[in-house]
Amino acid sequence: MQIKTQLPPQEIFNRREELGIGTSIDLLVDIIENNKNKENRLQAVKYLGIMKDPSCFEILENFLVSDDDIEIKSEAAKALGRLKNKKALKPLKYVLEQENTENKTKITVLRAIASIRFAEKEIKLFIKNLECRDKSVKTCIKNRLINLVPEELLIYLLDSLKNDYISEEHEITLIKLLGYELSGINLALDDTSFLKARYPEVYSRLIQNKEFLLEILISIFKEDDEQLMKSTLIILEILGEEINTRLINLLDDNEFIIKKNAIKLIGELKIENALNSLIKNLDNMYSEISLASIEALGEIGHISAIPELLSILDIKALNYEYIDYDMKWHILEAVRKIYMNNESAPFDYLFEMLKTDNELLKESIAFIMGEVANKKFVDSLFLLMDEKNLDVRKNSIIALGKIGSVKAIYPLINVLNAPDTYWLLKKVIVDAIFNIYHKNRHMIKGEDFNQRRVFIINMERIIDYLKTHEDDNFKVKVSIIKFLESHGEKTALPALLKQVNDFHRIVRISATKAIKTIEKRLELSN
Repeated sequence: MQIKTQLPPQEIFNRREELGIGTSIDLLVDIIENNKNKENRLQAVKYLGIMKDPSCFEILENFLVSDDDIEIKSEAAKALGRLKNKKALKPLKYVLEQENTENKTKITVLRAIASIRFAEKEIKLFIKNLECRDKSVKTCIKNRLINLVPEELLIYLLDSLKNDYISEEHEITLIKLLGYELSGINLALDDTSFLKARYPEVYSRLIQNKEFLLEILISIFKEDDEQLMKSTLIILEILGEEINTRLINLLDDNEFIIKKNAIKLIGELKIENALNSLIKNLDNMYSEISLASIEALGEIGHISAIPELLSILDIKALNYEYIDYDMKWHILEAVRKIYMNNESAPFDYLFEMLKTDNELLKESIAFIMGEVANKKFVDSLFLLMDEKNLDVRKNSIIALGKIGSVKAIYPLINVLNAPDTYWLLKKVIVDAIFNIYHKNRHMIKGEDFNQRRVFIINMERIIDYLKTHEDDNFKVKVSIIKFLESHGEKTALPALLKQVNDFHRIVRISATKAIKTIEKRLELSN
């Protein structure tokens, strides 16, 4: 018995011929069952696995199935994998199927199975176990599956989707893997010729199962799952015209979720043939359907949708208590996207709509003009600055700042100096002028004196305003101070010095900081 307590597993293995194979195996088993040192026990299991003696198989099988220690079970699985005995597949699969099997053990068992054999039964077993919620187990399975020939894996995945036992979560995992594998073929999404030529059976299976696939994709669709979205679009792009018509038909479906998901996918796929159906759904009884339709029209980006979208905002009532403001912002974003995707599109419709008495519509168009930021809008925005409605004026001023036209500076300062201008508009004006100066900083520092002179004169007008409006709202003052901090020169210092003694602490702090910044800038320039 003395030899049993003194020899470590490695020495037993090294002296196996001297001790005899049977004795060596007995000694290793004794260590596994009785030794209190975990590392020695694990080493003993490892060396049993490389003894290459038939009797070791049953011993390792017993430890795999019966031992309560997770690490011993895992080490036994590794050892069985190294033996590469097909008889080990049965106990390995048995352990994998047990509900109480730890994820760490599952990973080891899966790797052992794959090292012994990875044929049809094992591939299907791996795909079945993709239902496991543990990320590390899923990753282990995926890493092994993607080593298969693409055509083989794709067909297995398609067949597996037809099994009744799989859950929605399992379907999502399979679709993600299907999309990932299709994208790995270097497929140009607007051309399926390579897939047809290289993997004709896969393409044929996809087309044969187009209705079935669409049914799954519609039911599991989640727009916040980026990987699922990508895989879904890859599959639908391959199906192309074969599936677009079916998607459009789903816009007449009575099932809320199916209709909404179909609209989302149509938008992502930019299916122009769906424009009329989407426009019909703008006035849907469910706001979510209407919002989805608005977003889809924005994604498709066809200029013809703009009148229909803006008409939703053309409310004739004097008050807007029934307007869905969430919908309003979706409409504005959709129109912005359409114009940004059609750089050469005419703006005639926007200009025409400005003739309306609807202030909400004017305010919205001013906002859109700012987002598109085209210099053709400047003159129209000047007119909107004279409107009575505060939001219309505010949006037009913000838009002028975003466009950055130099000719807007002078009229903006005129409104700033007007005695009846509300403080909020004053702040927006200063911020707009800041943006214009920033966008044209190359002209401010350029060699053309006439160009520079415009900026210098208007700078002095703003400095004078700060000097003469001591009682102005502190937020307006802070905006002017920040503007001068970025663009002001020596002439701004006296006006800023006056603000150092202002009542508001934030004005004092901002003025002090601006003075230091300008002085440092002057010092560096000298």
